[in-house]
Amino acid sequence: MKNKIFHKSGTHITYSIQSGKSPYVVFLHGLMSDMNGTKALAIEEHLKKIGNGYIRFDCRGHGESGGEFPNFGINDWAEDASLVITELTNDPVVLIGSSMGGWSMLLTAINHPEKVLGLIGIAAAPDFTEDILCKLNKENLKLLSLNGFVEIPSEYDESPYIISKILMDSGKNNLLLNHEISITCPVHLFHGSNDEDVPFETSLKLMKNLKSDNVQLTLVKNSNHQFSTDSDLKLIFTSINKMLSLDQ
Repeated sequence: MKNKIFHKSGTHITYSIQSGKSPYVVFLHGLMSDMNGTKALAIEEHLKKIGNGYIRFDCRGHGESGGEFPNFGINDWAEDASLVITELTNDPVVLIGSSMGGWSMLLTAINHPEKVLGLIGIAAAPDFTEDILCKLNKENLKLLSLNGFVEIPSEYDESPYIISKILMDSGKNNLLLNHEISITCPVHLFHGSNDEDVPFETSLKLMKNLKSDNVQLTLVKNSNHQFSTDSDLKLIFTSINKMLSLDQ
């Protein structure tokens, strides 16, 4: 069932909540994706079987939530996650972040350590805006400066990615891989060896920078950025079960 919660700006965030026992699991989708992706729905079915609560939602500017995509940045999407876990849950939760959602997941855990039991990052992409910036040619950089946005092709959709100056500036203000990350809860990271969007080195840097002593990184042969084959999903389900058992 779809519901709405409102950000202080007045823009609504659409979410789906599956009631169950605590800890709840909250899914954070990737850039220009939404809460109805393969992983998000498969995780819902898994949690339905084991009885834990589950929340998935569309960040502002995505899916069925309000706002236009170019008007938001990583700090806005981290605020969306913070709003969801503080307003919709009573106990600490397990956050699952896919790609861009992995970055907002980390920022949320930094800002609300008391609300986060554990983190599961799937091709987590902190600082991805810096990678985009490095790939933009002089013409694109000029368009970004003049127009406030630039369009780049997407491998997953006919519609291009709209990369805004708002997104790039918010990324620069929330970089994580250049210093220690003050997260101490357990963290499970997954990365496909065939991921052409987020380099495996990102997960290595993330593992190194996390303050937590309980960090596991799994590199999966032949898996890509989508990380949604049956075998990939089984790894995610096993990770979820381990995270949830920590609260018992």
